[in-house]
Amino acid sequence: MGRQIDDIISSLPRERREKIDELAQQKVRDMVAHARTLNDFRRAVGKTQAEVAKELGIGQNAVSQLERRSDTYVSTLRGFLGALGLTLEMAVVAKNGERISLPNFRPWEASMDDRPPAPKRAPAKRAQTAKRQSTSSGKKGLTT
Repeated sequence: MGRQIDDIISSLPRERREKIDELAQQKVRDMVAHARTLNDFRRAVGKTQAEVAKELGIGQNAVSQLERRSDTYVSTLRGFLGALGLTLEMAVVAKNGERISLPNFRPWEASMDDRPPAPKRAPAKRAQTAKRQSTSSGKKGLTT
């Protein structure tokens, strides 16, 4: 029977183990920095869909669906990354290339009292349906 990688690493000198750990952490940072999808983030930190699902309190199939979406709410991204042990931070980049951190822009943490009121919507137009209406002659007709 073959040896386990953990057994091999634990038998190495301390300096070598520290170097391996440092290189592994750098690899994870690089993978996270270059992630383009939720799937990439999840794989970078070495978690399965089932592990993320358990952390989020949803089913594995729901994690799969989240990973396949082409567009994601900021709050969904924040929760997903939180389940991976990552924290979402927001920044903007000005035309001159200056990166401006947005530490106070955290709409997912705003209380209901702090949120601006939702815009008022015009009443939905209902499809006109045929209905019976009495006429003065006692006959019933259809109107639209």
